[in-house]
Amino acid sequence: MQTIKEPVKNISLIWRHQTPEKTVYRPMKYLLKAQAEDGTLLYNVVTSEMILLDSNEAKVFESLPAMYSPEMDELIARHYVVKEDFEERKSVQQLRALLKKLNPSKRVTGFTILPTTECNARCYYCFESDYKRCTMTKEIVSDVVDYIAKVCKGEPVEISWFGGEPLVGKKIISQICEGLKQKGIAFKSSMVSNAYLFDENLIKTAKEEWALSNVQITLDGTEAVYNETKAYVNPKDNPYKRVLKNIDDLLNGGISVSIRLNVSNKNIDDLKILIDELAERFSGRRGLGVYSHAVYEDVGFDPLNYDDSARELVDEQTIAIDTKLREKGLLGSLAKMPYLRYMNCMADNDSCRIIYPDGIIGKCENRSSEDGIGDIYHDITNEKMDAWYKTANDIPDCYECCLYPYCMNLSFCPETGKCSRNKKEWKTNRYAGLMQRTYLKYKNNGSDVKEEDPTLAEECES
Repeated sequence: MQTIKEPVKNISLIWRHQTPEKTVYRPMKYLLKAQAEDGTLLYNVVTSEMILLDSNEAKVFESLPAMYSPEMDELIARHYVVKEDFEERKSVQQLRALLKKLNPSKRVTGFTILPTTECNARCYYCFESDYKRCTMTKEIVSDVVDYIAKVCKGEPVEISWFGGEPLVGKKIISQICEGLKQKGIAFKSSMVSNAYLFDENLIKTAKEEWALSNVQITLDGTEAVYNETKAYVNPKDNPYKRVLKNIDDLLNGGISVSIRLNVSNKNIDDLKILIDELAERFSGRRGLGVYSHAVYEDVGFDPLNYDDSARELVDEQTIAIDTKLREKGLLGSLAKMPYLRYMNCMADNDSCRIIYPDGIIGKCENRSSEDGIGDIYHDITNEKMDAWYKTANDIPDCYECCLYPYCMNLSFCPETGKCSRNKKEWKTNRYAGLMQRTYLKYKNNGSDVKEEDPTLAEECES
């Protein structure tokens, strides 16, 4: 048995080695498996450890469930094999609670800032369609800088510019960045934008003054579909062509771009044509990744309402779109394996805040300031903060899923409960590919693959 990737140290210390007993053993539920030319790869989603079994060890594993034998000792010790009555789900929940206590956030370093809720587009599915329109005043801009300086306690911060369309408030972005520099606070930033308002000069400003490293841009289809869906207010030229040019210019300027393809039952076929156009124009470009996402239901100017069969169709087509993206070399590569998470996203992370244009503090970028937890003058209300940590009732089908330690369902999250068997199979197949790539890296390096503790990474993932 070879260790390809070391387990997370703090989890190994808590989840100590099991002592063999003369009883029936079975595979632990939260494992991923992949074949390599030298044997069988197993990945433990709880501990983040990966091992390689030779043919004899693989035979022992494949024979389970079975009565204990000495050949199982190492697999038992590392929690790849467990007693028949072992309760994985309960153990994961206990580990999450302990990890949260062991890693309290002592400062706030992640901020999603809305300089304005105004937007130059009118997408029919926009979940902000009923938000009040508001733009930061100069006074609030100054107070936002003071608030960040107070709560980050001198540590570098990460900012995600959101909206509305954040570029409508580009002057506000510059003012906040300048204020942080004057206070000696290091920062880097990313942005969610439709990208229409970029030009070469603004891209240079974004790189040099805003420390902008990535922009997420949504495309809804080819030229006619995109322009109709975005419905820009008084466009001066062809929005579709302008946005594609701006993607080119952003990449040339050293700013990476994540293109999100919004999928609904209205644009599935058109998106497949769009992928061909994107491949012809951007294939092989460094810093570019494309992915798909189903459009939210029951929101926007013209809400979508899916029944079970329509939702299943959208799920199937989303997977088909991702498959085509992968074939065309556009789908962003998986960077890391799933791991035991004790936080779901920014909503239940003490180190992250959303700041709305009126100075209200929130916890989720998909919720309005009406769901705020406080403001920049009085910080947070603990009672409202606690509500964001509540998890939704677990879905029974999730208990047996190998990805259960990685998935968390928060009560307020619009994505809660929107998984499917097709999605699970698609994800596990992609993770199997990543396991094989990790093993090849191990073989080339001749040593185990080490990386930072994944439970502490991406703390402000949204």
